[in-house]
Amino acid sequence: MSDFTFIKEAEKAKHIVIKCEPEYFPQASVLYSYFLTKHKKVTLFMPKESSQFSFLAWYEKRRTLEIQSADCNIDANVDILTLYSFLKKEELTINKKMATALYAAILKQYDNFTVKNCDGTLFAIVSELINSGADHDMCITRMYGQKPLSFFRLKALVYKKFLLKENASVIEVVLSESDFQESGASWEMLKEIAKELLKVVHVHEVRIMKSDEKDKILIIKEV
Repeated sequence: MSDFTFIKEAEKAKHIVIKCEPEYFPQASVLYSYFLTKHKKVTLFMPKESSQFSFLAWYEKRRTLEIQSADCNIDANVDILTLYSFLKKEELTINKKMATALYAAILKQYDNFTVKNCDGTLFAIVSELINSGADHDMCITRMYGQKPLSFFRLKALVYKKFLLKENASVIEVVLSESDFQESGASWEMLKEIAKELLKVVHVHEVRIMKSDEKDKILIIKEV
């Protein structure tokens, strides 16, 4: 799917459903805009909330129940730079809504430009998106400047429970369903907390596990 031919194929459909996980909502927003330019009937399906991206265009259009009547389903869990390249190849004019969603996804993927693999090409794309109307201030404020109270409650629990292992190079945290009920937080909030724990001296890896869901584990490693 790296060449995004599946998007071109979807243009033949009468009703398109765009599915995504919460962290990929910006991509879904971009694709929703794209298909609107093609005058297609399109529905956004994302059963879980994404407080981090609720400011983006079309968030209020999302459906939480799966649509059975559509004749085409698209997975929006795709790489944002590959999606951007596809739009450029199509010579599509990137409007303000699309530019802001693309910019938000890049901020998310590159951790607010703090990871080591940021390069000149990336910043050239960012510059183009801002010139196309991407709302930098809104993205920064909503994604990094504001957090719900539940985030801080969960963060306090994580800091209270974490253990240092393997000569203090690994932090391990085991959470239970009651921790999430007590804090009112969601699993998706953990990635940002885990990245902060990587700043502890000598720590190179953070492992967060849910005790009552053996397959639910988050591992963040130093890049």
